[in-house]
Amino acid sequence: MFLAVWTFISIAVTTIIYAWLAQGGAVSGLIFFGVMLIGVIAKMVLGGLNPAQPQRPSA
Repeated sequence: MFLAVWTFISIAVTTIIYAWLAQGGAVSGLIFFGVMLIGVIAKMVLGGLNPAQPQRPSA
């Protein structure tokens, strides 16, 4: 769910940059992948701060 939200945020930012700066696909693509990279890094950092708890052995 976390990365799905970042995908929609990156699409929104890409659309705004495309309309505001009137830049083509190359600049919009860099913005899109840059925002997605920020989302992936944030997910990795948040996952490292709160690691998964160990599982109890099941019988």
